[in-house]
Amino acid sequence: MTADVRFDRHWTVADYMAMDDDERYEIIRGAIHVVPAPSDAHQRVITRLGTFIDMHVITHELGECRDAPFDVVLSEDTVVQPDFTYISKSRVAEVLDKQGAVAAPDLVIEVLSPDSTRRDRLQKRNLYAEFGVEWFIIVDPVSQVVEVFQLNDAREYVVRPGASGNADLVIGCFPDLSIDLSKVWPPDS
Repeated sequence: MTADVRFDRHWTVADYMAMDDDERYEIIRGAIHVVPAPSDAHQRVITRLGTFIDMHVITHELGECRDAPFDVVLSEDTVVQPDFTYISKSRVAEVLDKQGAVAAPDLVIEVLSPDSTRRDRLQKRNLYAEFGVEWFIIVDPVSQVVEVFQLNDAREYVVRPGASGNADLVIGCFPDLSIDLSKVWPPDS
């Protein structure tokens, strides 16, 4: 981490973009957060889950998918790096630029880690709802649970069917995709 990073000041996306640092950060409402490298289990889960979704999106020409590190700018003082994002074909031009996403994706997936659980479940969930991310998924690799939420007209998330263990996961935005979760979880979990 560079000596320039001060945690006691208000950060903007412009400050973030000007950083010359190898660390991963997120800025949430002006507060900067170091994003540690994910564990092997975290990486396996998001790689496998993301691959199933990405292949479906590619096959059916539905849009674009990205995995972390990938900047999603939500406001002048908020930039996050979701574990996985999907942008529908009709929104690609308005959402993606050369730096990352400049508006809310259609789908965001966050995989819980011990140091990210509170931020993912509370701060990020509220941010994603506020800025219009239609589908939000939380994956807990330890308990092998996938929670699915869909945004309603009041910009609040409503629980939708998820899955756990070795069940099949169907996400509402991809009704013809069924993901066998036994192929997602690490073998020793």
